[in-house]
Amino acid sequence: MIDLLLRYRIFVLFLLVLVVSFGFYSYKTLPIDTFPDPTPVQVNIYTESPGLSAEEVESLITKKIETVMSGIKDVSTVRSVSLPGLSYISVFFKDGTDIYFARRLVMEKLSDAKSQIPSQYNPVMGPNSSGLGNVLIYALTSKDRPLTDLRTIQEWKIRPLIKSVDGVEEISQWGPEKAFLVKIYPEKLLAYGLSFNDVSDAVEKYGIVVPGGFSKTSEGDLIVRAVNYITSIEDIKNIPVKTENGSYIKLSDVADVEEGEVPNRRGALTLNGEEVQGNIVLKRVNVNTKDLVDRLYKQFEEIKKILPKDVDIKILYDQSYLTQKAVSTVEKALIEGIVLVFIAMIFYLGSLRSAILVVLSIPITLLMAFIFMKEVGLSGNLMSLSGLAIGIGLFADATVVVVENIFRHMFHGKEASKLEVIRNSVKEVFKPVVFAILIITAVFIPIFSFESVEGKYYKPLALTIIFALVSSLIVAFVFMPALSYYFLSKPKSEETKAMEVLNEVYHKILNKALKNGKVVLTFVVVVFLFSVWLFTRIGTEFAPTLNEGSVLVKSFLNPNVSLEEAKKVASIVEQTAKEFPEVENAFSNIGRAEKGEPEEVNYIETFIILKPYKDWKNFKKREEFENILREKLKDVPGVSFGFTQPIQMRIDELLSGVKSTVAIKVFGDDLDKVNQIGHKIEEIVKSTKGAVDVETEAQSGKLQLKITPKQEVLAKYNIKPEELLSIVGRYFTGYEANYLKQGLITFPIVLRLPQNTINSIEKLSQIPITTKDGYLLTLSEAADIEITEGFFKIRHENGLRYALVQSNLEGRDLGGFIQELKQKIEKEVKLPQGYFIQFSGQFENQERAMKKLSIIIPIVILLIFMLLYLNYNSIKDALIVILNVPFATIGGIISLYLSGFNLSVPAAIGFIAVFGIAILNGVVLISYIRQLIAEGRNIDDAINLATKLRLRPILITATAASLGLLPILFSGDIGSETQKPIAFVVVGGIFTSTMLTLLILPVVYRMFNRG
Repeated sequence: MIDLLLRYRIFVLFLLVLVVSFGFYSYKTLPIDTFPDPTPVQVNIYTESPGLSAEEVESLITKKIETVMSGIKDVSTVRSVSLPGLSYISVFFKDGTDIYFARRLVMEKLSDAKSQIPSQYNPVMGPNSSGLGNVLIYALTSKDRPLTDLRTIQEWKIRPLIKSVDGVEEISQWGPEKAFLVKIYPEKLLAYGLSFNDVSDAVEKYGIVVPGGFSKTSEGDLIVRAVNYITSIEDIKNIPVKTENGSYIKLSDVADVEEGEVPNRRGALTLNGEEVQGNIVLKRVNVNTKDLVDRLYKQFEEIKKILPKDVDIKILYDQSYLTQKAVSTVEKALIEGIVLVFIAMIFYLGSLRSAILVVLSIPITLLMAFIFMKEVGLSGNLMSLSGLAIGIGLFADATVVVVENIFRHMFHGKEASKLEVIRNSVKEVFKPVVFAILIITAVFIPIFSFESVEGKYYKPLALTIIFALVSSLIVAFVFMPALSYYFLSKPKSEETKAMEVLNEVYHKILNKALKNGKVVLTFVVVVFLFSVWLFTRIGTEFAPTLNEGSVLVKSFLNPNVSLEEAKKVASIVEQTAKEFPEVENAFSNIGRAEKGEPEEVNYIETFIILKPYKDWKNFKKREEFENILREKLKDVPGVSFGFTQPIQMRIDELLSGVKSTVAIKVFGDDLDKVNQIGHKIEEIVKSTKGAVDVETEAQSGKLQLKITPKQEVLAKYNIKPEELLSIVGRYFTGYEANYLKQGLITFPIVLRLPQNTINSIEKLSQIPITTKDGYLLTLSEAADIEITEGFFKIRHENGLRYALVQSNLEGRDLGGFIQELKQKIEKEVKLPQGYFIQFSGQFENQERAMKKLSIIIPIVILLIFMLLYLNYNSIKDALIVILNVPFATIGGIISLYLSGFNLSVPAAIGFIAVFGIAILNGVVLISYIRQLIAEGRNIDDAINLATKLRLRPILITATAASLGLLPILFSGDIGSETQKPIAFVVVGGIFTSTMLTLLILPVVYRMFNRG
């Protein structure tokens, strides 16, 4: 193959131009995202049920729907939340299930579910969005217009245009919806001898359109329609309710009619202390975030042209900021790494042309990797691009060995022609280099065993590295021979002065090591055992926290607060945050939107957008800002706070269904008991070092006004229970009886009791009820009215009730925290029969990933050993190369310990990379020693010559891999947090791996091959 490529070298150069061009095109058109989307395959089901308590929602709706959904094929988990007026169910499917197939299965089962719940409630599927689908938040503001007008503009003008953008699944809308309220006074109904039903019938039947078919006249074929639209508030007031003796009673005689908002709103969005009309754009699943946000910004420019002059549209948050910062961090690290590698090449080779060729191989390799990524549909995100930044030095390894060997053979110049020198040089290293690179590729196989969130996170990283490694082989053996022919010339010296000094010093140390082999080997074993002990002192976690450039404050209020009280708390949090010059903006969403989170108005999420770190004056880290803000807010009465970040919170929620790092679920049938146990556990968590923002979710304590019909009284006066209950269900909640038409826009006409009546138990008690026989009763005579305490939120997982204790973590590793917590709970909490505790969150993913690695890595090492044996046909030589693997971890462990990072999944990936590098160096050295012995040299000469000739390529590969990671080690930019553990492990591991390859492998090889 090498002969053919050199013969048609002009064609190879043309092929290179094509590859570079296509690679550049792939790079420019590669979809860019923040993260690989970790969202499991899930379908959400909402059922609005105004007026029902949480217990009633659970028994009448949630339990029945989740039972139906549990029987669907490939369903893994069903989670639900029952709130007053809302049932929210999440159906999770096994990984690999097509989302549209899953939604179809749920849709088919919804009809069964509907047949089992009361007919007035209609379960619907939620939007087909991902867990990280809140890509953009915007608000409408105006100095003069009420919020209801802004909501109308959003609903009828802006929403259709935003929905038309490809990739937008839904828009969650906050703010009051305009309505025309008919406030019926019971005492006036009584005075006129009317009932509630008389009013509702009159409004329902007024303002209708009746089709009359077609009429063929001399004017033409006419459509016949009888039109009686309600088009103004006066039309509503003048609706006749009852006619007697030529006069009639108008609606305005028994009710106040006014413009207002649809009642029972359970959410709001505030900006800098004031409520605004807010909106959250949800992206469709599998849609690229950055591309979508770019399209949305273009659409907003068009929208601004049609908005009234006194209405402003403000973008409050978008995920593309984080995407751009994270990707630019990786790109910066790549460029700086390439520059550092270039400087190192000059140092080692002393040849500008050779250094240029080696460094040139890196961007060519990256461009080829982009081609692979584009073709398999892999987006450029923090994880996939991190694979390129982390492995930048590895990707030059094959070219380093090839170019260095050509460089050395050219100096000696024994062959007749330049072409022959290149041919022989490349053939000499072809087998060991290909074999070594393939082994490095093999060490990343364990990552493909990851499941769930960790699999979606880290498989792209491994896949990108493998693409680049394969590309590096193609670059080294297809393009580099041809480029070497045209660009390399015979060097004046084989080695630089610096390299000669290095070689001399190295061989002095090596000779001493060879003479004192047992002592050196004993020392290394002792250091290895020390590193193993050190390893036990390192904490564990799933992954380091990514700095998003923003803070999210969660506020938990008393379950009985009103929306107005919650807005005041949101304003306090926003204004307190805005006191700091580091804060760019602050806004809050309270409760839920129309199809939002399963939350009530006692829960607030405050987004605090921070300025770039370079503009900070008072703090160096986000954590410092959080601690000061936490301290300032602690005196707000009746509120507890939790601190996180927007995307981090969503990821936590995807992991466990809970918006915190640690979730402790107490399962059992009795809600009172599980909540009692939950509060005990809360105290234990609070006393455990590292716990912050500890909170037992409020599930009980929701006050209810309970109206229970007196069956004997109803029977005595011939009143059906549903007649009495319909008054409560319709006129307390609000009943949409008709609509008012203004052009193309329609607004609901809502019948209800006056707010001061609904808010007064005394007035409610006196509501008159007229029987069919003409008797007059008050509501308190027909029903018992009492205030009781019920449940506020009821959670299920796979049909089982549970209470929830949640906590965040600060200044401590997750694994050690959970381990201590488990021991304390086991010792201090006695669970009744049938009750159990489950830990959820990031800990589950970390534990599952580490278990997988503990099984797969030994299998892969065994596989590599078998490949080495097949290559060498010697168990002894294969074992000597494998010996490099455990010893290579020494530097990685020490480096990780000194860095202060915990053992996380990224750090484990770093160790995997170190295994590959250690084996690569071992293969390069041992293969050449064996080759020299096969040529007839004795073992000492073979070791001496092999180490002399392979010192430079081994140092170059080690230096390139290390220098390529230095920019990440010293970076403080957004996104570097997830890469640093890998970088520390790899740099430390490369250091000891290189030392051990150059010193210990020759010692061990000589020790076991003296005969």
